[in-house]
Amino acid sequence: MKRPGENNMDNEIKIDSLYKIYSGHVDTVAIENFSQTFEKGEIIALSGPSGSGKSTILNCIGGVLRPTSGDIFVGNKNIAKVSDNDLVLYRRDHVGLIYQDFNLINEFNIFENIALPMLIAKKSKNEIDERVHELLTILGIERYEKSFPPYISGGERQRVAIAVALANNPQIILADEPTGNLDKKNSDNVINLLINQTRQLQKTLIIATHDEFILDQVDRIVKISN
Repeated sequence: MKRPGENNMDNEIKIDSLYKIYSGHVDTVAIENFSQTFEKGEIIALSGPSGSGKSTILNCIGGVLRPTSGDIFVGNKNIAKVSDNDLVLYRRDHVGLIYQDFNLINEFNIFENIALPMLIAKKSKNEIDERVHELLTILGIERYEKSFPPYISGGERQRVAIAVALANNPQIILADEPTGNLDKKNSDNVINLLINQTRQLQKTLIIATHDEFILDQVDRIVKISN
């Protein structure tokens, strides 16, 4: 039986000759001629110095940014070339994003933050209630259901951020320096939880990081340089 939000899109990711240039007073080349294939179910780290383009690659794969040129095939669909409307649906249904700064809505309680992606996807109330409580239990944050983000710890907020990313059961999880604002203990706990969940659910996980603990846990490291 399919879970809420599950889809059959083949999530092998093939990137070919990717360029991203930020225009301004002086144009900045963030990504230059990047090509790589990420297999379905792989856990990969993008490793490199600050400014090497790790976040830009994640945002292009996630459909948050459009590349200047090049192709990004997810299954048989080139998301670099699809319409704006199709890109919105791709982000909603196929991708979960986890950020260093948690990216939670402080005015919403924890339940509401996790429910929001499913509300946007027009899931039923019963589906939303069941899925939110399932995620709260899996991630060990049931007691924070009615709390608000500013009143829980950084480690707990990152667990909520993982729950938000998993809410619509996407097949691709993209994590941008997910432990950057956490202490060592919370960092290790959150990463173990994230990797264990993605392995168990057979999702593709790509993490932009320079954290040695994370680099030791992944299937493969892709080094990004200037």
